[in-house]
Amino acid sequence: MSRIFSVPHMLSILMLSFISSLGLMSFNAHAANQSLSPKTYQALNDIQALLTDSKFAEVEEGLKDLEENLSPGFGLALTYQIHAQLFLAQENSKQALSYFNKALALDAMKAGQAVSLATNVAQLYLADSQVDEAITVLQGRIEAAETEKVNSTNSMAFITLGSAFQLKQDFKNAIIWLRQGIERSKQPRENWLQMLMAAHYQIKQYPEAITVLDQLIAMNETKEEYWLQQASLHQMLNKPKDALKVLQLANVRNILIKEDGLIILVQLLITEGVPERAGRILQDLIEKKKIEITEDNWKLLASAWLQSRERKQAIDAFIDAAEFSLQTANNSLKESDQITGKQEAAKLYYRSAQLQFDESEFDAAASSFAKARELGLTGKKVGLSLLMQGNAYFELEEYQNAKVYFSKALEEPSSTNSAKAWLDYMQQLEVLKS
Repeated sequence: MSRIFSVPHMLSILMLSFISSLGLMSFNAHAANQSLSPKTYQALNDIQALLTDSKFAEVEEGLKDLEENLSPGFGLALTYQIHAQLFLAQENSKQALSYFNKALALDAMKAGQAVSLATNVAQLYLADSQVDEAITVLQGRIEAAETEKVNSTNSMAFITLGSAFQLKQDFKNAIIWLRQGIERSKQPRENWLQMLMAAHYQIKQYPEAITVLDQLIAMNETKEEYWLQQASLHQMLNKPKDALKVLQLANVRNILIKEDGLIILVQLLITEGVPERAGRILQDLIEKKKIEITEDNWKLLASAWLQSRERKQAIDAFIDAAEFSLQTANNSLKESDQITGKQEAAKLYYRSAQLQFDESEFDAAASSFAKARELGLTGKKVGLSLLMQGNAYFELEEYQNAKVYFSKALEEPSSTNSAKAWLDYMQQLEVLKS
């Protein structure tokens, strides 16, 4: 879970694209407290045109002239704003911030205009990891704009503020502001929804996170991660059937590609009582090399076949797993890995031998028990394997071989009593036949 839901590097996912051009912020020469003289109006337009043409030296000269002659007010605020744009164009965000803040400090703009400018200032603060400053400059102005006119603030302001709270790991406030931004947008961006989903997850609001993932899947159906995240959330809510439905649908639509998602699908099919389908899917994945061929995957396949009572296929899977483990051990340069690999192969041969015996494949069972011991079978299983191998030979009517292995089993503490019983029984049979 931590892999799927760890919060990514915040600046890479939260930083928003700046508005490509702030413009002059629409102004009206006759608006109360925002009047501009025709001369100032024309000068600002001319400077904006020069900035568009990247004539930075001429822009700087024109701005300084205005700043020296204008009184504090709307015209000077617009001048400071363009000066900030100039520094942004020159990739000098520190000076840009300084001039944006000068424009805001004049309090010459309407609340709606101020919040638009404050949004860009907040974004610059976030780019410089100044999260508290971003919140301070933006939150009050959003509230003022909404007081002045309800629903007048654009979605980007709310998203920017939500991003700041997300960076601060104040996820409750992040959700409040992100949701408002998303609701105000006709086409919310994918990364906005990603942030909202992550915030819900961080404070364990899993049903809400699932709902947001529904929106993300509708927006970008081919993104496998969303399906995996949603399935994982259902599992965390102890709803494995819902998790299985999600992954099955993703698989039908050919969206599941990564091995971990495919393996989770197989595991859920097994635990939810559909092991035969799990076996068919996993067998196909292995044969087509869509997943890595590993001992664990062979063992999972064997488990699926066992639970679906396909014992012969389970035997094949256990033997494949044993051979893979042995091959890995032989290819390793580390002695410890070689020993571990052989011991694991021994256990797998032992398991396959048990199944072979149950399926009356006595020759194969005898061979597998022998391989298991040869590879380093340990503990009580040594005696049991000798006993079972003797039993296999008995079923094959190879009585001399049976005696040999029962005699060996007699020497193992775990099988002494059973081996003695078998030897006594065979002796009685010989007496009866004589």
